[in-house]
Formats: sequence, C-alpha cells, structure tokens
Amino acid sequence: MSPTPIFVLGLQRSGTTWLANCLGGHPLIAAVESAEHRGIHESIFFSHFARAFGDLGDDANFRRFCTAFTTCDYFLLSGFNRDRFLADCPRDYAGAFRLVMDHVARREGADFWLEKSPDHTMLGPELAGLFPDALFLGILRSPASLMRSRLWAYGRRPPAPVLRIPKVLAGGFAISLHARALADFCRRSDRALLLTYEELLDDTPGTLRRVTAFLGCEFDETMLAVRYAPNTSFKNPARPAGALTRLDRLVLQSALAAARLIPWRILAGLRAWKMKLKGVTWPGWCWLMRDRGAG
Repeated sequence: MSPTPIFVLGLQRSGTTWLANCLGGHPLIAAVESAEHRGIHESIFFSHFARAFGDLGDDANFRRFCTAFTTCDYFLLSGFNRDRFLADCPRDYAGAFRLVMDHVARREGADFWLEKSPDHTMLGPELAGLFPDALFLGILRSPASLMRSRLWAYGRRPPAPVLRIPKVLAGGFAISLHARALADFCRRSDRALLLTYEELLDDTPGTLRRVTAFLGCEFDETMLAVRYAPNTSFKNPARPAGALTRLDRLVLQSALAAARLIPWRILAGLRAWKMKLKGVTWPGWCWLMRDRGAG
C-alpha cells in the first residue's frame, strides 16, 4: 500500500512552516527536512518544475527536467539515488514526484509523506486531481498579522508608510485571492481541512489533535518538540520590529474591500496571465547544495 500524501497549503508567513514542522515530528509522517531550510523544505515542484520544462514525454524536456530536479536541494535532501530516479522516473510530473516522496516515506517507515510549498496554495484542485488519495491542510492568518509579518520578515526594514503603499495594496489583493481560493477549495473537498494560524497559536496541542484526527493517525507528543529554529519574522518578540501604522491598516482594509468586489476566479485568471508573461522565477535557495559544491 502506498504512503498517503499530505499537502500543506497557505500563503507565505501564514504558519505553514510551523504546522509542517510539527507534523514532520510525527513518527508516521515523513518529509524532506533540513536545518538550513528551517525544517520542512519547500519543493516548489508543481509551481516551478512542472511549469518550466513542458511535456516530459519529449526526450529533450525530460533530460532538462532531470538535470535540474536531481541537482536541487529538495532532491538531494530526499536521499533518492539519482541513477535509480533516471531509470525509474515516469514521464509525468505527479509520477516523478511521487516516486521520490514514496521513497522518503518508506525509508522512514512512515504511513504518510508531507509536502509544504506556499507557491502551491492556488493549486489545491489540481493537486487533488493528480493525487486522488492525498489529504490537504490549509492554513490562514488574519490579514493584518500576515501583512505585518510579511513587511518585517527576516529582519527586513520596510520603506516609510507612504512609500510602502503599493506593497501593502498588492499584498492585500494577494492575501484576499489566496485566502478565498484556499477557503473555497477546503469547503468543497472532503479531503481538506482548513485551520488558522491563530488557532495553532492559541491551542497548539488541541489544534494538532484535530489535525491528526482528520489525517487518521494518533496524536503524538513528539509533534510539540521544537526541532528547528522558529521561522519567525521577529527575532525578539519582547521588542517587536515594527507595527502596522494607521495608514497601513487603512490601505490594507481598502485593498481587501476592493478585492472582495471582484470574483476570486477573475483575480486568479489575472494572476495566471501575469505569471505566464513573467515566466518561472527560481528562488536562490533551490540549488544551494549544488552551487556550494561547484564552488
């Protein structure tokens, strides 16, 4: 029997890493992890790899895909043998990803494997079709809290309030789009559970018990252990880096209100059109291990 896939979906800074790291601590749930990547590593497989190389039935596309994927951190951290991957890899993206993740789960004697990439948040319906046995966990965060975290994440110093109006406006539309799409997917699917960051913060054990009950496995205390440095935006919670100003909140509320007037499917269509024009933009952390070795 194949391990059951779990996908954690949610916008960046919504608590996806926290939730995924807790689940990764469960003895029956396997994931690709690294301290350098703050625990659960993002595959960006379906948002990036599956968009960048075209039909894998084409030999040239398949070779390009294999060269890129088998040298990225995610594949190297999975421990999967490259030669075996090249020999056994199906000519479709879902099959290729499942080949690697089933290996990770079986190596650890796990019943589930878990993947977490915020860039997959809009892909819930697509992933549900590709993985008919998968379970999904969506996590949302209150817009003001999320915006504050995004502005000051990783020690950033955002521009002055007036100068960051475009960033807050764009962030408000993105938050509305992703939240509405995720909530709609979770509402329509009996294989999806929607949580909030605030629930996880207020009652971590209780929320994780609800999650494990949904997944069909027993709650385990090891899920509460801190195994990696927190992926927090604020290094010293006692001395917050910043707070939303009255202008920030007004701009954010205006963006959310305006976005609510537009059907989210139209917003999603505009986003997809923009992404097609822009092409695939690869994050610098995708091939850290390869590039470090080359140096």
